[in-house]
Amino acid sequence: MTIQENPAGPQLLMLMLVGASIILGAWIAVRLVARRPTGSLTAALAGLLLLYAAALVGVSAASPATALKPGDVKCFDEWCAAMVSTRRAAPPDTLEVQVRLENRGRGAQRSILARAFIEAGGRRFWPRNPEDLQVLIPGGSTVQVRFVFDVPAQAASGRFVVTEAASGELTPGVIVIGDESSPFHSIAGWPLGEFGGQLAT
Repeated sequence: MTIQENPAGPQLLMLMLVGASIILGAWIAVRLVARRPTGSLTAALAGLLLLYAAALVGVSAASPATALKPGDVKCFDEWCAAMVSTRRAAPPDTLEVQVRLENRGRGAQRSILARAFIEAGGRRFWPRNPEDLQVLIPGGSTVQVRFVFDVPAQAASGRFVVTEAASGELTPGVIVIGDESSPFHSIAGWPLGEFGGQLAT
């Protein structure tokens, strides 16, 4: 199954609200140039902006915590990632995670915002080789990447996450309704326990 991190429903709602706001804003500008009153139009525009903010937070707060399964692919537009397998390596606190990256577009691309981590016990464990997630992928191709984590054995009850919401940078996704980067939105990840049959020690 493919999970698209900017679903069509919230996108349509966003386009409708943004379109209405642009039209109102243009109408207000025309009336200002003509030196006509704009009080009611300004109030309507403010109401639309408040409605957009409410939709942004509401959709995020209502987003379910999606637990991805083996074989599930998580996409950010045409750039996708899928967790393939995990392997406990030596020393005992080392965990390797195999990930398949896909470029479903025509031209070569990379995701400079994507981050990968293991979330367990309220903590985030970052890989030794985070830069491998930004590998350049030719159009229509896939690349296999192996991340190495230093995590305690208890992290086996955690989950592996690939997201653009943890880049630490202010991105347009913050104000996009339904985007994983928007405030209070849940982040989909692969529970490590789902890969029990593929977890080697």
